[in-house]
Amino acid sequence: MKRILSLLVCVVLIFSLSACAEDNSKQMYIEAAQLTEEEQNIAELLGLNQEHLIYDFSLDDTVKSMRINTYELIDGEWNIISGGGGEAFEDLGGRLALEFENIGDGLRVAVQSEHNGGSTSYFNEIKNDITGMGLTTSVLTSQKEISYEEEIPLAIQIITSKNEVHSYIVDYFFQPEEYEKYDYEYVYAITVLFSQKTVGELTN
Repeated sequence: MKRILSLLVCVVLIFSLSACAEDNSKQMYIEAAQLTEEEQNIAELLGLNQEHLIYDFSLDDTVKSMRINTYELIDGEWNIISGGGGEAFEDLGGRLALEFENIGDGLRVAVQSEHNGGSTSYFNEIKNDITGMGLTTSVLTSQKEISYEEEIPLAIQIITSKNEVHSYIVDYFFQPEEYEKYDYEYVYAITVLFSQKTVGELTN
């Protein structure tokens, strides 16, 4: 069933890819995808929720690569758990989909653009025991300007047994101390970075 779901999510990615290139062609941005009525019907049929994120993004012709990172907050600092390498990307824009439940357990990333298409997955073989814990996820909902070499937080997830959870907008990724002071058991984040460097330059 998950394989079918992933394939249908790709259909949604492809369906309005051409519309991404028509809007804001000179502005570099990323924003929650504006789905057509037909795409929305597909999403509702699939039961896509907050843990299935779809974004449109627009770039200029100097882009060379992109990178999706996932992090876990440990002792007040973000520690990378997947990503760090990046992939070559030189199109003027595209569509990005993220699929996850518990970010610490894994993430599936799909990208569609004029010359690129495909998906990658990360799965953690050692899963944290979150039995009886609550989960809340904050996601990027507004349009965000893209600056090369700067991470953009797309989702922050808190998993805790505490009765009260203080959830912040994703920009608080840059203030991890705000999460640390509540001593949550698990805090995770997903970011995207677009770069004018090649993949080799990013990893060196």
